[in-house]
Amino acid sequence: MIHILLCPHRLDYGGSQLGLHHWAKYLDKSRFRVTVLAMARGGLSGKFESCYEVLYDDADYPGITDHIERLGPDIVHCGPPGGKDFDYIKRAARLAPVTQTVMCPRVVGNYDDVAASVVPSRFVLGLQGGRDRVIQIDHPFDPSDYDVRYGRGHFGLPEGKLIIGSLGNSRKENAHFLEIAGRYRNDDVHFVIKSDRTYRGLFGRKRITTINRMLTEDEKMSLMDCFDVFLYPTSNEAYGVVFLEAMSRKVPIITYDDSANREVVDAGGLFAPAGDIRAMTSLLDRLVADEAERRSIGEAGYALFAGRNDPERIARKYEEFFESVLGQGRSPSPVDVRKGRTMA
Repeated sequence: MIHILLCPHRLDYGGSQLGLHHWAKYLDKSRFRVTVLAMARGGLSGKFESCYEVLYDDADYPGITDHIERLGPDIVHCGPPGGKDFDYIKRAARLAPVTQTVMCPRVVGNYDDVAASVVPSRFVLGLQGGRDRVIQIDHPFDPSDYDVRYGRGHFGLPEGKLIIGSLGNSRKENAHFLEIAGRYRNDDVHFVIKSDRTYRGLFGRKRITTINRMLTEDEKMSLMDCFDVFLYPTSNEAYGVVFLEAMSRKVPIITYDDSANREVVDAGGLFAPAGDIRAMTSLLDRLVADEAERRSIGEAGYALFAGRNDPERIARKYEEFFESVLGQGRSPSPVDVRKGRTMA
């Protein structure tokens, strides 16, 4: 039995933590045991607690060495953003083998401390400059984790119109979405954005709905299910779990051809040059006018997602990864893990 101590940082609502959860719960329970050590409770605490033993520390894991000494895990697996070294990983590595899934489009941190690292996309793998002990495994996404039960009325969205939606909190490219929505002239189209910012000038406009309150995960996926087009101008994405959320609902995507976007979305969307709002608007015109193309792109995205991002398939890859690090697995060998590569 291999005991994994999973360290997802804070259990706030976010794709980084969900990326770990969606494969960890599918590890073979006859061979793997998972204990979660989080910095603090958050919006995902209940979801994690329903699947694993969950312990809580504090910001930056001040007590991580005590937890490792008490629990005796075989591997400590962390989910840092990358780009810098974390002291808690250095301290953990003195007591147990440490691995990590780096969530952001950066060079992996703590490279000299960890046994091996996972990055989510070929784009991020390419940023590593040929470093060994770094491999690529796609993010999983598990639609069964959600209860998609809220309709348009729940969000105050009109019936009988095409819903063009975006999710973005404080992303700088929200301004691009809002510029398109503010200028768009089609009475059959309604725009909606979920953001933690208040766009005061937009309230009262009949063609734009802004949602500023916190949504539960079930509400978020239900809102995505209301979209006819997911218009998501974004840049510098390491993967973009939100793309998987759209693809799982067969919603066609329009985004920028930047960072990992094309790699992840592929046939599930259309791509404008980075920052080109006019080109993005033209792509929106195209999908608004063509229901058949919307349906075709949505189906293609779903087919890609269903095979590539299946959580059970991804869990098998992590099992191989962990066994390789411990020298227990036959494939891949420890030599394979030392080479930057994609796990097929």
